[in-house]
Amino acid sequence: FIITARPSDPIADVEFKGSRSARPTPEVLEAIATARAIVIGPSNPVISIGPMLALAQLHAALKETSAPVVAVSPLVRGAILKGPTKTFMDWAQRPLSATGIASVYAELIDGLVADEHTDAVPMLRTDVLLDDPPARRRVAEETLRFALALG
Repeated sequence: FIITARPSDPIADVEFKGSRSARPTPEVLEAIATARAIVIGPSNPVISIGPMLALAQLHAALKETSAPVVAVSPLVRGAILKGPTKTFMDWAQRPLSATGIASVYAELIDGLVADEHTDAVPMLRTDVLLDDPPARRRVAEETLRFALALG
């Protein structure tokens, strides 16, 4: 509804129905436990990544992994390219910035990849516009190098 209708009213609440009873598969937990690095992709931290992190076992696995966990900011030059990220960051009372993105993941990430500076966590400052295959490859390679260097 939010994405297609784009209502102007602020978000009253967010609920991930079923998240208390949902469980990640054993393969997901094994992948996290044995990973050399974990990357949280550049997506809306509240409604795209949030439902996954609402699974208690997945959240705990990310907190407990020895692998470095890094997030890639969905913001490009401080702006959103698509979707209702600002609406949901406002609901979460987080600034629309690298610092705000890092704060959503505060207890989970070891670093952030973004094109604006933050002192919230160690960071890789780089162009995160993923507008073509070479850019996507560059960001992926830089992100993995950064994550592995944190480990």
